[in-house]
Amino acid sequence: MKIWVLAAIAAGALIATTVDARENRPVKCDMWDAKHSASPGGPALLANVSTAMTPIDLNAVQMTDKKLAGKVLVEAVFARRTETNSVEVITRFVNCSNKTVELDARSSFMDAAQVPTEDPTYWKKVILSPKATGVYRALSIGRDEVKYYLVEARSSQP
Repeated sequence: MKIWVLAAIAAGALIATTVDARENRPVKCDMWDAKHSASPGGPALLANVSTAMTPIDLNAVQMTDKKLAGKVLVEAVFARRTETNSVEVITRFVNCSNKTVELDARSSFMDAAQVPTEDPTYWKKVILSPKATGVYRALSIGRDEVKYYLVEARSSQP
């Protein structure tokens, strides 16, 4: 009897999931909202002269050219410690355009004083199909000393 009840509950959950599920619609992006969103606050790279440059948020993605920023959004950025205590950074990009976009991304890792713990990673190519997502991943060499990261993205270079 118990097995039959568990099977009925499992089947009901499967049916409920199937009924509620629907296909996603094509991606629509609001580039204006993305460009004009407020900084989340928190750690940032600041110039010695405060008006010399805009702050660069850490633990975030910095788009390095306007052309790319007009086509691609950052959907999410994740960071986690690996089993060896290095830092893995994962960034999900969304191509809001109707054409394939190629971008390059790299990561920098810093200690608590925002001093680089290692050289930036090499530029890694991410190819985004129209209205699709793509993922960039990087691992730090440093371990416990890594407290911050910065992902930079640019239009792909030949």
